[in-house]
Amino acid sequence: MTVEERKSVAEAWVKAAKGRLQAVLVHIGGANLRESIELAKHAALIGADAIACVGPTYFKPETMECYVDYMARVAAAAPNLPFYLYDIDFFTGIQFGVTDFFDKAKERIPTLNGVKHTSPHFPSMNTFLLKHPEMQILLGSDELYLPGLAIGITETIMNSYQGAILTQMKESFDKGDMETARKQQKYALTLCNIRRKHDLSVPGGTKAVLRAIGFEVGQPRLPLSPISDDVIQEIKKEMTNVGYFQWGMK
Repeated sequence: MTVEERKSVAEAWVKAAKGRLQAVLVHIGGANLRESIELAKHAALIGADAIACVGPTYFKPETMECYVDYMARVAAAAPNLPFYLYDIDFFTGIQFGVTDFFDKAKERIPTLNGVKHTSPHFPSMNTFLLKHPEMQILLGSDELYLPGLAIGITETIMNSYQGAILTQMKESFDKGDMETARKQQKYALTLCNIRRKHDLSVPGGTKAVLRAIGFEVGQPRLPLSPISDDVIQEIKKEMTNVGYFQWGMK
C-alpha cells in the first residue's frame, strides 16, 4: 500500500471503532525512516490509541544501537502514543533479540509499551516476560495462542476469520476448561493448515479464506500471486468439510 492508502485505511478504522472497540493500534512501519515518521504523526493526528513499527526490510540496522535509534526516532514523532515494537524477524531479516532490544530501548523510548511478537522464536517470550513484566506482548500467531496463554500472554493480533475460535479459546482457558481450549487451538491449526496446503502467503491466504466465507476483498497485489476462483472454491469445500461454518463463526 502507498502511504496515502495507509493513511486512508487508518482513518477509516479510527472512525469505525468509535464506541465499538477499546483501542486502535496503527502499524506505521515502512521501508524507510521518513515514511514511518510521517505515518506516526498521522496516527496521532487522527486519534489512534497506539502505534506499532516494524523495522526496515531492505537496508537493515547494522547494530542493536542503530535499531534502537531508528525506533526511538519513530516513536518520538508521536510522543503521546504508546509505542510497540513489531518483531517479525522471518520477514524483516532483523535478528536482534527482543529482550536485548528492550534492555537498551526502555531508557531511550519513554512511550515503549510492548511488542507484537510474530516470530518462530516463541521460547524467547519466557525470558522477555521475566525481564520486562511491565511490558505487553501481543502475540501474532494463531497457532500459538494457547501456549501463549499458558505463560501469561493474554492478547493476540489474529487473522479476522479466527476471531470466534480464539475468543472461545481465551474464555475456556480463563474458566479452567482446558479440554475446550485445546479443541479451539486444534480448530485454529486446522485453518492454518488449509492455507499451507495451497502454498499461500499469509496475506494471500487471509484474502482467500475471507473470499471463501463470502467477503469480496480482491486479489493480493504483486509480487504476491493472484488466487484463482477454483482455489477459492477448493478452500471453501475444505472449510466446509472440517466444519468451519459450524464452529468457526459462532
